[in-house]
Amino acid sequence: MGADTTESLPKTPRYQEKPISTSTMPDQPEHAVVAPKKRTGNPKWAFWRRNKDPFSGKRYYDSGYWYRRPKRDYIEKEFQGFPITDNVTEYRHRDIYGRVTIQKKDVLQYISPSESHPRPLLVQATPEVWKTQPAGDWRRVKLSGKVPTVLKISEWALKDSNLCLKWLRVILVVPAIMVLLSLPLEKVWDDAEFDDSYTEFPNYSWDYPKHARNRLDARPGTEHNANNGSVRSGDKTPNLTSKIRLLRPRLLIVLKNGKWELTSDTSRVPYVFISFTAMHFPFRRSATVSESRACDAQRTVDRLAQEKTLEAGMEAYWVDFRCCAPDEDEELHTADVHRMCDVIRGAEHVFVLLPDLSRQKKLEWGARMWTLPEALLARRQEIKFCSPTESMTVSKLGMADQVWDDGDALEGDHQPTRLLAEHYSSVLTLGRLELFTIALEALSNRRQNGSFSHGDIAYALMGLLHYRIDLDRSDSLFQALAKLSLANDSDRLIERMVCMFPNPECQDISQESNFFLTLTEPDQYHTQLWDIEPLCQVAGVGYQDQTLILDSCRGVSIRWKAFPQMKYKRSYGFRKFVAEIVLRSGVAWSALGLGLIIKYSWDYNNKINSADPDVADNFYGSDDWSNDVGLIFLGCVAIIAAFLLSLGAPSAVRRLYGGRVMQSAPWLVGFEGVLSAAELENLIFGNNEGRLTYDPSSTPFSERDPDERIGVEPKWISDPSPAHPRPVLPKGHRLFTLVDTGSLTVSVFSARRPPSVALVCGREGGMLRAVLCHYERSDNCLYKETVMRMDSVTLNQAKGLSWVKVGLGDNRGRLR
Repeated sequence: MGADTTESLPKTPRYQEKPISTSTMPDQPEHAVVAPKKRTGNPKWAFWRRNKDPFSGKRYYDSGYWYRRPKRDYIEKEFQGFPITDNVTEYRHRDIYGRVTIQKKDVLQYISPSESHPRPLLVQATPEVWKTQPAGDWRRVKLSGKVPTVLKISEWALKDSNLCLKWLRVILVVPAIMVLLSLPLEKVWDDAEFDDSYTEFPNYSWDYPKHARNRLDARPGTEHNANNGSVRSGDKTPNLTSKIRLLRPRLLIVLKNGKWELTSDTSRVPYVFISFTAMHFPFRRSATVSESRACDAQRTVDRLAQEKTLEAGMEAYWVDFRCCAPDEDEELHTADVHRMCDVIRGAEHVFVLLPDLSRQKKLEWGARMWTLPEALLARRQEIKFCSPTESMTVSKLGMADQVWDDGDALEGDHQPTRLLAEHYSSVLTLGRLELFTIALEALSNRRQNGSFSHGDIAYALMGLLHYRIDLDRSDSLFQALAKLSLANDSDRLIERMVCMFPNPECQDISQESNFFLTLTEPDQYHTQLWDIEPLCQVAGVGYQDQTLILDSCRGVSIRWKAFPQMKYKRSYGFRKFVAEIVLRSGVAWSALGLGLIIKYSWDYNNKINSADPDVADNFYGSDDWSNDVGLIFLGCVAIIAAFLLSLGAPSAVRRLYGGRVMQSAPWLVGFEGVLSAAELENLIFGNNEGRLTYDPSSTPFSERDPDERIGVEPKWISDPSPAHPRPVLPKGHRLFTLVDTGSLTVSVFSARRPPSVALVCGREGGMLRAVLCHYERSDNCLYKETVMRMDSVTLNQAKGLSWVKVGLGDNRGRLR
């Protein structure tokens, strides 16, 4: 499901992302700024095109970086035959400024914050990853930082080694340090001005939602709305809707003049609701059920229903195969099924017909999905189970033990049907969010007897809730449940669901129904759904399965190609003052010494070599001679002092570029693989002074100090050995590292692809929930990779986003 969403979409407007043929171009809106179309069909460039194969596995140079392209054979194996590339279809993309480009699908891309349009993603990787693991569908560069050259030279001179070698290196680098510090191109150590905001994510979704929260945002002509009924395209007449509650059943079977008749005159007639399953009474003709057998089953149900109705002192009953519209009238039949909950609520009694009253038969009835609301919504607390020979009454609470089997959910205190029975018996009250999730789990555990649509679970759940939705047979289970949640104000369940990080050990979350079951379980951060406070809003449900349109979240671009040169503010201590005096005074003493030597050596030479012999003879021993010689000597002393001071230049440079960081420019920078904090700090800052620390609780891989809430470096990173094995990753995942230069923290996470954006969508437990997504240009959609916890101050430093399309699957229809 969702493997090729582009072809399954309905006809899209011309400003929506869509594939086009190579021979035709779509008409553009008048306000669009059409960018140059990059065509590859010119045979003149055939040779060049062969060398530019995006999956050649060779090295290339572009935009200042040498990178290696991925290998096609590995990609096809890694992604199990999924077509990562598309050499036939061209996809149209509109950026945030309305500029349109057309391009075929190849390597993984990201949206450049500086150019605001998609570019191929360059991912830096550690040396270990380069040697041991091929790249995915992204381009790879070697891990690198941007440290000032003068600091690199100083650190090289001061690195741990023999003392004599260290002094020799210091003497060698002193002239280079002095020259570099005198050049205007070299960055000085003074604190730089910087923006205290994270890099923005310039993206906007131009797609219409399939089910919009507000009707004004729906596609013109087909007003699909999460809170209103759908309207036919070009028609102002609403379809027959399931949302209007039935005050009385549309049809009833009533005893009149000694005969049971089907009548539409149902006013003021008390009635009994009859429940049964096709497993026990196969009333519908099929490939395995003959017409005679189906008729016999219907007569048996009618006979039992009439007997039990009369025993209860009633003269009317409702049974689905008599009182629902025939299958041929699809609209009315669907409305009857979905409004059955109103019929149950209005019935005086609910009778369950079984072949016998054995526990097995009751369990078989209770295993059917649609029978759960039939019992829960009954007006009375007792349900009567009837067979041809006997009858018995079971309370709703008793049914949780005798009729409903929760399977594995019985372990611990999480029993969905028991909780629902207590709620509908007024023993306890479930909140809207709890009712939605617990009822969803209970229904998902039950068997469907046939299927009207992919979203049958949603339509069965609808009967337990306040507001209802109309049937859309094109809806998947995800789309139907999302639409139902939006319509019922379920305490923003879908917004909370976006922030959840399901535990793959609880359920196979690649299955759509199982993914929703994880909503009732703690996620990988041991957080329940109701613990999350949403910071975004779902504006609609997308046409592509498992996609949402999010608004009001905050986005931060993640940089992958290299670490930028750090900009930060530091404390100005006494040692930094002394170091600055050493460097500046060394230059001053050198200038003073050279000036004295040059000037007075010139005067001394002119007087000695004067053409007048009297001047030369009188110069020796005179006061002028003494002054010139003294000043020349003083210049030599200044040069020696400058040399001695310059020996401390490397240490002074280290001190001037070091010190405690008070504030730094915020970036999110990632790389493939893991590194120790010391190696990482050397790469970013040029030396290691303990500025970077691992975050104590940002990802499931985080570790912390037992006494204080301080992150510690995982042993399997600091000491990679058999004694400290690496954690087991989900299938297809790799390890990535994310460095937050704003908080100077390091986090390790696993994902299938490197995410290029962090969406701040919620908060819980004093931390933010950031959904990390990779970007897919072909449908202008962000696909969820993982969820991280971030410090709360990030919220004010991240910029807000308007409509963005987010897929909760991995663009192959598998949910996360």
